[in-house]
Amino acid sequence: MKVDTEKEIEEILQRVAYCAIPVNWRTDNPFPGVGNRKSTRRGPGLDFLGTALFQEGDDERHINWVATAQAGDDDEIYKTIYRQRKEIKAHIFVDVSRSMDYGSVRSTKRGVAAEVAASALYALDKTRDKVGCTVFSRDTVHEVLPTRPARLNLIPSLVEILEADTSAPSSDPNPGDGLAKAVSTLPNSRQLVFVISDFLNMSSADWDALGNLATAHDVVCIYVQDRRERALPEPGGWTARFGSLYRIQDARGESLWVWNNASTRRRWSENWKAHEASVSAAIAKCGCELLVLGTEEEDSAIEAVLNLFAGHGGGL
Repeated sequence: MKVDTEKEIEEILQRVAYCAIPVNWRTDNPFPGVGNRKSTRRGPGLDFLGTALFQEGDDERHINWVATAQAGDDDEIYKTIYRQRKEIKAHIFVDVSRSMDYGSVRSTKRGVAAEVAASALYALDKTRDKVGCTVFSRDTVHEVLPTRPARLNLIPSLVEILEADTSAPSSDPNPGDGLAKAVSTLPNSRQLVFVISDFLNMSSADWDALGNLATAHDVVCIYVQDRRERALPEPGGWTARFGSLYRIQDARGESLWVWNNASTRRRWSENWKAHEASVSAAIAKCGCELLVLGTEEEDSAIEAVLNLFAGHGGGL
């Protein structure tokens, strides 16, 4: 681990969102004791499912005395049955394409992605769930960390996200379709999936893969943006009237110069709004949940992530 990476990880861990993620997946077996979802509390679960005849060997604490009295049969004793949460598995896909290295205020988009990934890992650790992490870019998959207890993947995931090198030409024999390649390794068994990206490098195969992913899994897309992608700054001084040259970064991470005047700023803003609407519509069409985060956000970003986690239902 690089010294700069270690320092950045320390700063990231001070900003993580502490909140368990509620998931409403349930076991099919109604009898207590079969649920595998681990919790900080012990017991058969809190979801009342119904009553059944008490059998020899059943826990006497589950006897439903009200139902037994209402039955009016001295030979029949009823018990309460519950249904429990399952242990869930999760996976985090983090985009580290060159466009993710852009940031004009507090952090780069890659830095925000690392913060969100750390928050998800902390949240999943609160319920003792297992999680894997895949780091990918526009052209290839850089690292796949296996599904294991979240606390074991926290630091390795952050190191891979922050240190993945995308400056060199890709060695992948089939460049492109990075997200499609990344999700192709995920098992079909249902998982809670986070895709953290700026969605600037998506191919048609990537969008198809995201849609297919959402048919089998519960997918949350974290759309990371920078304010300079949304709007160009207004120049000051004498340049305010005539405009000035301004350096920007395109989707491939390449620098280019534009003439920053009122007309350019207006077109830039209009183009971004159209692009953002198309990305949001594509994510909605895929059937994924969406959260938009900006690199300039500080405490509000943590609040947004907490609200996402706390409000996540996950379906039945």
